[in-house]
Amino acid sequence: MSQKETTHFLQRFLLQLAKQDSPRSAKHAAAVLLPIIAQPGQAEQIVLTQRSAHLRHHPSQISLPGGKHDPEDINLSHTALRETYEEIGIHPTAFTIHGQLPKQTTVSNFSVRPFIATTNQALSFKLNYDEVAQVMVLPLQPFLRLDNYHGYSFKRRGKLEEVYFIEVEKHVIWGVTAKILRDFASHCCR
Repeated sequence: MSQKETTHFLQRFLLQLAKQDSPRSAKHAAAVLLPIIAQPGQAEQIVLTQRSAHLRHHPSQISLPGGKHDPEDINLSHTALRETYEEIGIHPTAFTIHGQLPKQTTVSNFSVRPFIATTNQALSFKLNYDEVAQVMVLPLQPFLRLDNYHGYSFKRRGKLEEVYFIEVEKHVIWGVTAKILRDFASHCCR
């Protein structure tokens, strides 16, 4: 992809940065990074992780890098960048944050704020195996097609809910991660 094509691609993903949430307003505030690798001459890719099997919340699930807000975090975008560094060893300065998506609530009662970020660097991962079992770098394009997502409706606590899932290169991504990725695809298709 040429520099001009890369710039055009990135401009499609620019999102309005909303006023920063006060992380202290939510009991279980969390943030994730939706990290896109956009190197000139190459197809865009997304970085996902598989959570370690021994974790209390969402063990072994495929997720976006990120985690729980710490009191010393300046804001939720800082949380997403810090957690990404802790989990997969990519320094926050490697990323440019372009915007955020709506908060999602997990079944474990975390309020998760997703942040869209890009890097044009070749990434070298250093995994924290206490948190992450593996990292996956997958092509972005399949995640941008809304018809690749499937939904399942069910009742929980008297409310109708829908869970999404998508399969890319034999990896099944579901739950809040799939919902975030679908929201991103929906935004990109406007």
